Amino acid sequence: MNFTQTIAVRSDNPQALVDMLAEWDEQQAGADVMGYMGTHLLADRERPGHYLIVAEFGVVDPGVSAYDEAIRNNERPETMAWAEKLLSVIDGEPVYGQFDELYRTG
Repeated sequence: MNFTQTIAVRSDNPQALVDMLAEWDEQQAGADVMGYMGTHLLADRERPGHYLIVAEFGVVDPGVSAYDEAIRNNERPETMAWAEKLLSVIDGEPVYGQFDELYRTG
């Protein structure tokens, strides 16, 4: 079962969010981050300045759930530094969501 973490944020600088996510993906391409599948950024059409960051994790080792892979990723110093940097480009506090995938097309 895949796992998705969401981070809802407000920002006046969506390009900074895009840049941070692109840089993160570049760093992860060369790292041994098991289970990390990628991220995407969604802009709320009805509430300008509101964004949703979606990070997806999958099962690589059958003995380790995608959720556990995500938790391990969250505890990495690189991830903590990224989260700290995120605070500098958003307004207020991020709102995190934790979701187990029950169904996916394909």
